[in-house]
Amino acid sequence: MRNSLEKLFLLIISIAILLIFKNYSFSQIKPEVEQPRIRFGEISFKLRQSESMPSNIKFLEIHIEILNLSKKVTLPENSIKLVIIPKEVSFKDNSSDAEWQINKEERLLDFSIPPLTGRIVVFGFSLPEKTPQSITFEIQIDPPDGEKKTVTWREE
Repeated sequence: MRNSLEKLFLLIISIAILLIFKNYSFSQIKPEVEQPRIRFGEISFKLRQSESMPSNIKFLEIHIEILNLSKKVTLPENSIKLVIIPKEVSFKDNSSDAEWQINKEERLLDFSIPPLTGRIVVFGFSLPEKTPQSITFEIQIDPPDGEKKTVTWREE
C-alpha cells in the first residue's frame, strides 16, 4: 500500500510540474519575421524627342529606383504599388496649355526584388508642343502609408 501511495504521490507531483512548466517545455520559439523595408533610391529625369510628322513628339521619362533594404526578405512580384501624381505645371510665360492634361499614374510592380538590391521603374509622359518650364510630381510607394517624395523636373 505504501508503494502505491508513493507512486500516486510521484505521479501527482510530476503532473503538477508539467502543468506549471508546460509553457516553457511545449511552446515553440517563433522566429522573428523581418518586415520588408522599401525605400526610394535615386530619382532622375530624361527628356526625349521622337521625330515624327508633322511635328516632333517630346517625352519626359522619370526613372525611379526602388530599393529593398531587407536583409532576408524578397519582395514578391505584384506586391508593391507605385503612384506618381503631377502636382504643379508651370510654363515660361506664366500661361497654361489648357488642352494638355497630365494624369496620375499607378503601377503594380510585376517583378520581385531580392534582398539588399534595387530595380528601376520608368514612367513616361508626353509633353505638349510648348514644353513646360517645370513639373512637380509627388511619388509614393504603397499608398497611403509608404514613403513619399516630391520631385521637380525643370527644363534646362
